[in-house]
Amino acid sequence: MYKLRSGIEQPTISSYNFSILFEKMKHQQLKCHLKLLFCSTMICFTQFLIGCSYSFSSTLLAELREPSSTIHLTIEEESWITSITVLICPIGLLMIGILTDKFGRRKTIQIVYIPMALSWLIITFANSYTTILIGKIILGIPFGVSTCMFLYISEITPANLRPLYITLVTMTVGLGMMVECILAMFFHWQIISGIMFLTSVANFCTLFMVPEPPMWLRSKGRTAEADEVDRWLDLGHVTGTPATAAPATAVDTADVPDTATVDCDKKTAVAPAPYWSLFLRRSVWMPTAITLTFFVCQQGSGVYVLLFYSMDVLRDCRVPWDSNTVSLFLSVARLMGGVGFASMHRVSRRKLVMISGGCMAVSLLVVVAYMSAFTGVQDPPFAMTLIVAFIMFMFFALLAILPMPWILCGEVFPMEVKGVMNGVVQTCGYVMWFVICKIYPSMISNLGVEIVWSIFAFFCILNVLFAIFIMPETKGKTLAEVLQYFEPQKQVKKINFP
Repeated sequence: MYKLRSGIEQPTISSYNFSILFEKMKHQQLKCHLKLLFCSTMICFTQFLIGCSYSFSSTLLAELREPSSTIHLTIEEESWITSITVLICPIGLLMIGILTDKFGRRKTIQIVYIPMALSWLIITFANSYTTILIGKIILGIPFGVSTCMFLYISEITPANLRPLYITLVTMTVGLGMMVECILAMFFHWQIISGIMFLTSVANFCTLFMVPEPPMWLRSKGRTAEADEVDRWLDLGHVTGTPATAAPATAVDTADVPDTATVDCDKKTAVAPAPYWSLFLRRSVWMPTAITLTFFVCQQGSGVYVLLFYSMDVLRDCRVPWDSNTVSLFLSVARLMGGVGFASMHRVSRRKLVMISGGCMAVSLLVVVAYMSAFTGVQDPPFAMTLIVAFIMFMFFALLAILPMPWILCGEVFPMEVKGVMNGVVQTCGYVMWFVICKIYPSMISNLGVEIVWSIFAFFCILNVLFAIFIMPETKGKTLAEVLQYFEPQKQVKKINFP
């Protein structure tokens, strides 16, 4: 403070500057978060349409079964319409993995919108089983685009904010399921398909405003573009690091050169290793084995079976329920689980998996115990027990078990092979998804409902054990720090991370 000749105290210039600086910092942080939210939302919107496709199959089949329908299907044809997208997905996923590394994350998602829009357009004007099946086959190509979204968000967001923004992927799927269920109450299935087509075209155009991740740009030698994106994002206001600082690149710790290597004479330099040798590194095959194990535990838990066979499951448990109501309840549970996942972004990945798997196991054990207790009873009491148990099962599945294997794939592979290995591993995940959904009816007929869901409960417990003993912790870590987990302790070099 200083005094004027009149004796009145006035605030000093420094106090004014501090106040203005503080307000400016808060404003810059808000701008940074809005930019990250815009980019992440636009990238994740594809999952909204995929979520709509989850519920669309049940809506489509329900309307085609009506007497007024001009298209009549057999049970076998209905099963193919329901599952064909998952069967085709691995083919599209391998293509997406290659495109992701070659053309970039954002451009790959834009390319994916082309078959997605085409599939919805074909279904909109479909007048036969064959036409619908063609549309569903084409829809299977972009079905596995989530690999690009996890990669994009993992690379564009700071490590401390990554868990928060990456939950948008799962939340948009649940939102899509819920919106489709609401649309099904008012519109014909062809009108819904037309809405999905227009939405696909609109989001394809908006993605031109979304930049590629600086990490990927630097891996391709496009440093100037990466610096420009860094300046636009201005992440220094939320990370405390300068905006021009290059983020940690996704390279193996063994590739970090020491001073002696840098000073070597060019004549003694070793020729670069062939590309295929990258896949023999411990930092590649070890996360591959871990993520594949996680997918086995996830698919064995029965979460996708409940999504695809909700009415069949409830029928086998002798619980009468309207199909639209079941779909709406499950989609709301899925959305709320995604919100719960977002609100618990500060909790470690491993702890979330333990909580999710444990609560899923308890929910299924309640289901099995209920069915065992009332075996042979014509009209068992407390039928809502099963509904609540399945809803809780779906909620806790979204808390970690359902999204986490897909998320983990985008956080554990070196940059040089990240796109390809994501495609390979997630292809295996989709194959497991198709297999478990395809064999579920046979399992029920041969083993019985109680044994099948007891097996699913056992796999939920395996998820808990996986999180305790095997799963690497990736929350709040840079990719270089995560890669150190897969190196033998004696080979881990001491590196200073920003």
